[in-house]
Amino acid sequence: MKNLFFTLLLLFSLGFNAFASDADLFKLDYNAVQTEFTELNQLGDMVASNPEITYSSLVETNGNLVTSINLAPESALPMGSGNQVLGIPSFLWGCVFSVAGLLVVYISTEQDKEETKKAFYGCLANGIILFCVPNILSLAGLFALPWLN
Repeated sequence: MKNLFFTLLLLFSLGFNAFASDADLFKLDYNAVQTEFTELNQLGDMVASNPEITYSSLVETNGNLVTSINLAPESALPMGSGNQVLGIPSFLWGCVFSVAGLLVVYISTEQDKEETKKAFYGCLANGIILFCVPNILSLAGLFALPWLN
């Protein structure tokens, strides 16, 4: 029985190895990548040289470049307000990780007071959820016991 099992295992593994020879799918053509990014690099150089440029003025001056790379007006907007750590809102850092999250936000945002305040409010919410709610429920259960009899 063991010999049959190992023989079948060997046959299946050899069969899968025969189909695993598509190494050309993972080769990267750097020249093709550079040609695809030339227009985007031109646009990036324009924005870097003129930081006050807006989307509407960019469309007026270089509309063909904007339309060729399918640049949308929303693409320049940040995903959220503030200086988020790892893309996670500061309130959640404080709410989930409590004081440790508050410390991470404080250090990572380089002492940004607004973000630290949001993390502090998350820390307060954590305290309310983890301390006050269970205590209120247990007190309600304690007071409900005499009426249950």
